[in-house]
Amino acid sequence: MIVFDLLTGFLGSGKTTLLNAFLRLEAGQDTAVIVNEFGAIGLDQLQYQELSEDVYLLDNGCLCCTVTHSLRETLLAIKDLALRMGRPPLRRVVIETTGLADPLPVMHALLGDKSLMQHFRLGQVIATVDAVQGLQQLQNHLESRKQASVAEHLVLTKTDMAQPHHVQALQQQLQQLNPYAQITESVSGSAAEGIFTNDLHHHSFKLLPQALNEHGQHAQLLRSPHGADIGSWSVFTDISPTWVGIAAWWHLLTLKFGNQLLRCKALLTVNDAKPFVLIQGVGKVFHSPTFLQAWPDADARGRIVCIGEGLDPDWLQASLKALTLTEASCRPRSLEELNECF
Repeated sequence: MIVFDLLTGFLGSGKTTLLNAFLRLEAGQDTAVIVNEFGAIGLDQLQYQELSEDVYLLDNGCLCCTVTHSLRETLLAIKDLALRMGRPPLRRVVIETTGLADPLPVMHALLGDKSLMQHFRLGQVIATVDAVQGLQQLQNHLESRKQASVAEHLVLTKTDMAQPHHVQALQQQLQQLNPYAQITESVSGSAAEGIFTNDLHHHSFKLLPQALNEHGQHAQLLRSPHGADIGSWSVFTDISPTWVGIAAWWHLLTLKFGNQLLRCKALLTVNDAKPFVLIQGVGKVFHSPTFLQAWPDADARGRIVCIGEGLDPDWLQASLKALTLTEASCRPRSLEELNECF
């Protein structure tokens, strides 16, 4: 499976600098790059082409709304390209979005494509945040908040140009917005190798026990300090659901929150022949689960993370009862109907 990382971040936040630094390293030699430019003339790919032969430009449109089909065709075209050229197999693709892109439609288009997912798997969503301008951008631009809220790895750039107290304030804001992301400082791409080669496939779930214990609660809702009411809700659970229960819970969740739901991730032990599973929802769409060979850490409890606007923690806590459903004919549309199923 070829790993694809989604590299996002607001305009001028240092995406190109970070990725350029990685491509200069030996670890970046088996990496292809797909660059999305909003304008009709692309420039970033010219910088990458000095370092990598596998650079592809998707121009004249934002990746999140106009060129996802081109992205699919590009990925399918390059998966065997290295082999045909007699070079080592491709191990990683980094997809760099424009600074104005909403990463959710891109993830949805990729994760929902069965042909692609036979050859690719999502590694991590990486979001660069400008240490100088980041606080203002988070305050004024919903795109910036979305990029930061759904990332597994937040990269603070230009920290050498910002006052220490300013960097600390930005870190605190980001931790409130996305408490389960790893935050790394990187000046002129200095941390690039660790960022791109660190497999964070389950990292947010490994951080979850620490994050929840710090707040002293079993379930926690953390809201963004900025507008749009974006928040993250998380919970441990001892429930080992069936697929019937997972389907019923997801149906209930999407009916309640609709487009307010940005992303949902869960690490669960299911009542199935393949018990250990990582599930992902992007927007209102539930994508094919990833089955794990073993449970990833010492804490055997399942865990769920939901990210969205206007989340109701009491409702979410009550909705977990749907995971215990075993009768496929019961498809509750509300908490009231859920209680009637028992």
